[in-house]
Amino acid sequence: MELRHLRYFVAVAEERSFMGAATRLRVAQSALSKQIRDLEGELGTELFERGPRGVRLTAAGRAFLVEARHTLDVASRAVASARGAAQGRESPLRFAHGELGPYGTDLENLLARFRDTNPAAQVEISSSHDGEICHALRERRVDVGSAFIAEWPVTGFAGHRLIDTSVTGVLLPGSHPLAAQTSIQLAQLRTLTWLNSSPRRWPGFFPIIETALRARGLVPERQLERPREAPAMNIQIAAGDTWALTSEAVAAPYRKNSNGIVYRPFRELPIACWLALVWLPPATGLVDRLVQAARDTGLATLGA
Repeated sequence: MELRHLRYFVAVAEERSFMGAATRLRVAQSALSKQIRDLEGELGTELFERGPRGVRLTAAGRAFLVEARHTLDVASRAVASARGAAQGRESPLRFAHGELGPYGTDLENLLARFRDTNPAAQVEISSSHDGEICHALRERRVDVGSAFIAEWPVTGFAGHRLIDTSVTGVLLPGSHPLAAQTSIQLAQLRTLTWLNSSPRRWPGFFPIIETALRARGLVPERQLERPREAPAMNIQIAAGDTWALTSEAVAAPYRKNSNGIVYRPFRELPIACWLALVWLPPATGLVDRLVQAARDTGLATLGA
């Protein structure tokens, strides 16, 4: 088996078409088909289900895709490391971040500190939702990511907690009777619609929040998922009987100018949450240096 076989396989899997993959790879379709057949013969199993409208991965194909991407990534990093070493450079630090909201400035300061103390280091930045960052970490497509977490330690990962982002209150329509109170009990929100984020964007996060709400006396009767196109917007709250959980920092703009939305703390204990750096162990030297830069800039919660 050669890397060429893996590249061809991944292209077909992503394009879901031999024709599309051949065009992307700039090879003849017949040659591509032969390479895939040879690969399947070597593995002793079919990787694709062929059909008139394209191809689909078999169960074996789906499993093989994860490892094929990982192998190609490792090979790519090996090439980059060799070339970098020949030129006196390290491999780049591949850093991924999700939605940061009011914490974006803290991450900017962190990366600026890292570059100041590691001037020769190259940093590759990518952005996605937290769910995809977890996948990218497992497949080693990125070295470290920033993500919001609701449990510590993070199952399957190593990490460093940067900022305490505990959920302390809710955003409410300014016209709702509950907005007249200076604070609320979570159980009072039972009949209102809970505006929340897609579980796909926050894997493992959503069940923890639901459990925390239930422990504090709230099981919402209705839920509404935020739109994919505007995952951080609160327009639905201003428009009706909808509420959302929030931290102190995210709520700050609504303290100054409500725009029809108000922040009210709840009387129950805060729901633990942190913005953290996460990585798949063992950490590389550059990841260790990024964590040190975080400590140098004061980004470290108790027991980080």
